[in-house]
Amino acid sequence: MLLSCDDWLSILQPHLREPLFSPGALEPLRRLACLLPGDCLGILEARLGQVPGPIDLSLRIKEPPQALALAERIPLPHLRSLLARWSRADESLSAVHSLWLEFDLDPERDPLHPVACAKLRAEAAPRWVIDALLPALHGKPLSEGQRQRLLFCTEAIPEGGALLYVFSLLSRGGDAVRMEIFGLDPGHILGYLAVVAPATVPRVETIAPLFEGVERIHLSFDIGEEILPRIGIEGSFSRIPRREPRWAELFARLQAHGLCTPEQRDAALAWTGYDTFWTSPARWPVRTAGLRGVCVRSLSHVKVVCPQDGAPQAKVYLAFGPLEATGPQIR
Repeated sequence: MLLSCDDWLSILQPHLREPLFSPGALEPLRRLACLLPGDCLGILEARLGQVPGPIDLSLRIKEPPQALALAERIPLPHLRSLLARWSRADESLSAVHSLWLEFDLDPERDPLHPVACAKLRAEAAPRWVIDALLPALHGKPLSEGQRQRLLFCTEAIPEGGALLYVFSLLSRGGDAVRMEIFGLDPGHILGYLAVVAPATVPRVETIAPLFEGVERIHLSFDIGEEILPRIGIEGSFSRIPRREPRWAELFARLQAHGLCTPEQRDAALAWTGYDTFWTSPARWPVRTAGLRGVCVRSLSHVKVVCPQDGAPQAKVYLAFGPLEATGPQIR
């Protein structure tokens, strides 16, 4: 038998509880995870705030066999084709560091129609990203309006920042794509948005300072014919919470702004750890993993999303998976 993603979730069962995980969110998560391979790094997206919400699941694809296994499970032809090309180490994809698939557990969507994302290497040329990679992720060419807006936003990235991820959001309806920029501090984020999306600045001004002093900051926004109102800022640290006090400081700021409860803060900071057969014999997948191996839990990052209407929302991203698929640098 092949190891499934749900084998790891079985091991994690004692940690999949409130205040980060509602009981109703676990059943659809486990059903989906049974269909997905277990050799990838996984990330659980948990919404912070007063009431736990749905849990989304993302998988990172770094190796050809992982891409091939997922190509056999994903029904969308364009993603099957992209994953098959990745599995063959297609030279035309050499500027892609890794692929990500995000499975939205929304009851109104097919969970096997994921959001597709590519992490870019430094040598990825913007026009190649826009004219070759994004159409492959998207399943069709971008509109001319999207192309021009993406070029404008890419060329406007200030020194020190870089386009690190691109997403197709086709599975969420509409034709939007997402840019994610790495390396800008909160002040530079506001300066950049003042150039490319000035209408978003008043909403982001109150959120950006939450990420002061954070090591790894990402800015994300969506592009249709115009830049859409939703803005996301996320951040993380290279060390685990018990060795990095700034994790606790970041969660304290979220709590002070009403974006996180004290109980959620404590649960997120306590997520990091590991399990083996010897620490979790009753739940360890002996038939598929044997007696060896390590299931690692890591705190990946925290994101705050500023919608057009309504209050900002915070999310925490909790990584898990076999030791060989994890590592100190997740994002």
